[in-house]
Amino acid sequence: MRTFTALDRLHDVFPVLADDLRLEIRFAVAAGSRFAGELADHLRRSHMRVVDWSAISAGAFDLAISPSSNGALHELPMPVMTLPHGAGYHKKRATDAGFTDDVSGLSREQLVHDDRVVPSVIGLSHHKQLTELAASCPEALERARVIGDPCFDHLRASLPMREHYRTALGTGERKLVVVCSTWGTRSAFGRQGELAGRLAAVLPPEEYQVALVLHPNIAAHHSGFMVDLWTRGARAQGVVRVPPDRGWRATLVAADVVISDHGSLALYAAALGIPLLLAEFGESELVPGTPITALGDLAPRLSRDGDLRAQIDNARPLPSQEVPDAFDFVGRSPGKLREVIYDALDLALPPWPVHPEPADVFTP
Repeated sequence: MRTFTALDRLHDVFPVLADDLRLEIRFAVAAGSRFAGELADHLRRSHMRVVDWSAISAGAFDLAISPSSNGALHELPMPVMTLPHGAGYHKKRATDAGFTDDVSGLSREQLVHDDRVVPSVIGLSHHKQLTELAASCPEALERARVIGDPCFDHLRASLPMREHYRTALGTGERKLVVVCSTWGTRSAFGRQGELAGRLAAVLPPEEYQVALVLHPNIAAHHSGFMVDLWTRGARAQGVVRVPPDRGWRATLVAADVVISDHGSLALYAAALGIPLLLAEFGESELVPGTPITALGDLAPRLSRDGDLRAQIDNARPLPSQEVPDAFDFVGRSPGKLREVIYDALDLALPPWPVHPEPADVFTP
């Protein structure tokens, strides 16, 4: 992994490998991302065994799993499986000069090194991504496997726990408004960093609770200290800042209204039937024709100058028939992922079933 976001995605993989004493997992940090921060130290504090990238030798490992196609994966001397970095593949590939027209995660630039397709397996969340892969890197198409989205399945499995999450958050009978932001200058936090504080200032605290969920890259790049400093006034007004390494799944499921941008959490909220308002939307970063782009055309926008309380009170879920079709194997994705991993390991599947698990309760 290269970032805290990658580690977050791996938490949806761990349950499908649980209880199998034939497997042992190690972690390696691939250099090159400005969002790596203190990732290796975090892994060690979490009691995860870290191996140095340069010390990975042939024969020591049977499979590498990376929730990103970035980094020097071609240096790994074992088969590599890549997974989506978010709710599918919907962003353009970023470079130091801006954004290309390539699909991030599926571009030939990321998947091929010295005319060799690096991943042995490329996990997709929806069969329509096969078309994108065929157009961008046709020689990799035979490596693709549609597995669905385990994260979305875990969120769906968490819905019966909604009241437990709200109790832990201290929401009670209040309406929970969750402000979510991806990273970057076009994100909700990048353009309206004061939004959570503004909401807390105008929404009566006895009737509303506001929570703030920020993409891990924000704290990794600017430091957790700076994010705390930037949100100090908002938190003093009662805004719950959800830490970047835990809690966002429970908070999203507990929400009555989600205010977001072009990040994956907007798509998850809409697919879960949670009322969604878009505070910002970075269309220029997105691949046309993807589900998140379609969502941007459907979801109502939050007006900065309008009555914030009225907009929140009037927010409604998108009609189910309008929510973009983004995930295959809904409810069965962990099982599909396990099949693909064990096939890559050439191991027989364990005899016990695997089911989506609810998110852990989060207490601020």
